[in-house]
Amino acid sequence: MKNTLPFSFSTLTVAVALALNGCATFASTATPIEHVIVVIGENVSFDTLYATFQAPAGQQVNNLLSSGIINADGSPGRFYEKALQRKGFNPYGLYTPKPVPGAPYATLPQPLKTGILDPATFKFLAGIPDTRFPGNLPNGPFQITQYVPYGSANSATGDPAHRFFQMWQQTGGDNVDHSLFTWVTTTTGIGGDNGATGPKAGDTQQGGELMGFYNMAKGDAPVFNTLAQNFALSDNYHQSIMGGTGANFFAIATGDVAVYNNNGVPATPPTNQIENPNPLTGTENFYTQDGYSGGSYVNCSDPNQPGVKSILKVLRDKRHQSRCEPNAFYLVNNYDSPYEVDGTPKALGADKFNFPPQSVPTIGEALSAKNVSWKWYTAGRDKTDVVTDPLYPLIKSIVSAQIPAATPNRDLVIEGVTFKQTQTAIYNSIGDPHNASQKVVTTPALREHLQGLTSFISDIQNETLPAVSYVVPKNLSSGHPGYSAPISYELFIKELVEGVQSKPKLWANTAIIITTDEGGGYFDTGSIQNIDFFGDGPRIPFLVVSPHAKKGYVDHANITGI
Repeated sequence: MKNTLPFSFSTLTVAVALALNGCATFASTATPIEHVIVVIGENVSFDTLYATFQAPAGQQVNNLLSSGIINADGSPGRFYEKALQRKGFNPYGLYTPKPVPGAPYATLPQPLKTGILDPATFKFLAGIPDTRFPGNLPNGPFQITQYVPYGSANSATGDPAHRFFQMWQQTGGDNVDHSLFTWVTTTTGIGGDNGATGPKAGDTQQGGELMGFYNMAKGDAPVFNTLAQNFALSDNYHQSIMGGTGANFFAIATGDVAVYNNNGVPATPPTNQIENPNPLTGTENFYTQDGYSGGSYVNCSDPNQPGVKSILKVLRDKRHQSRCEPNAFYLVNNYDSPYEVDGTPKALGADKFNFPPQSVPTIGEALSAKNVSWKWYTAGRDKTDVVTDPLYPLIKSIVSAQIPAATPNRDLVIEGVTFKQTQTAIYNSIGDPHNASQKVVTTPALREHLQGLTSFISDIQNETLPAVSYVVPKNLSSGHPGYSAPISYELFIKELVEGVQSKPKLWANTAIIITTDEGGGYFDTGSIQNIDFFGDGPRIPFLVVSPHAKKGYVDHANITGI
């Protein structure tokens, strides 16, 4: 497996926790901080959320506004051309992380509704035009809320592609040239291995939605703005891995990347599950095998594997190691976790898009080894999380209409099906990475640390929080584009912070770290430092909310999530 890095988000948390002197009690901590709460939302880049954030006096921030790309009113700034999007060209006929930029777009492609949850059908929309936006948007960043008011009833917007090889192409690894974000996503999408309704060559179900931003200067994202004005913000924090949610959550918990294995021994996955980002014959950049129901593993130690050689060259030119172990196939895109919530193993196979149990050490094990108390709270784990969710009665009514009246034990059947379907809707299974650890799941003393949102709220109320808490909201509160929105995550954060502040003793010794798992494929101008084959990736928001945080401080140190 990949070697973990000397400094990481995981080790950052360990360092704070170990300041407790390895004690389960808080009588003699090395700092005033006795509790660390890490809250992880989803899928927004720094420039998307903090595009027009205006730093307090004496501070500076690197965003679209300060760079002159946009004005405070959201209009194009005098350096708007820095964000100009261009069509790309691949002169090699094979995957390259550095396509050649060509002519600029006249206007952005029409934004689409891909991934938006239709409340009438409970199904996700495909690549249909989002006519709330005009079809002639300027070729660069645009203010989302000029067309879709912030916090409106239908404020969800389309979900940009956010996958490993795509992000390497969009950024070239270092994001020195960020003119190909749009071309990459509109030519590849999320790959072609996603069934009859999935993307196809020439119809990738992606438009210009990734170039949108929210405007704090005009009142958008007021909670995130207020927290940054009154506590501490980083404008140079990066997601762990190029790509999406699964790999980044796993890295947060382990500082590593999941690997395909057979009983703990690295093995070769089914052929259909191996990445092949080389362009499909007759296409400019539509990957041959890359999808949520297809290619997601890569053996990056072998330069003959599709897509590998050109990335290794970028690393070699910069004198960086790949950190790829021989013959290991790493999971760089989303597959589901190996266990059910109750610990039951999930089936594996060519048509089962779950990854095998993992043996890499986790942050939880490290904390337990030092007798530091911890919990990973994932909403949807507790029964009360599910049965009290607003979706529960709605799903129950749908299920009731589908279960025949003569069904034996009909009421129990209805309750069982309703519970399972509601839990599936609200529980972020790939945001619960300890549920991928064979040791954690099969060791009761470790597994008991995996709890739900009801338990977290109870621990705040009773002031029984552990030293280290990770908190993952319900899917619909995560801020994930498509089925959620930033305001949903904001409201979750507001309630969480106010809950801690309502307990003065608890608030006095707590640091709340607020971030996201990854940038969601949204445009961002921040430079990226290549560390190894896997990342790091684009910038994402990072706030520290605590009575011990510097008020209105903006930190510029380059920090990666792994």
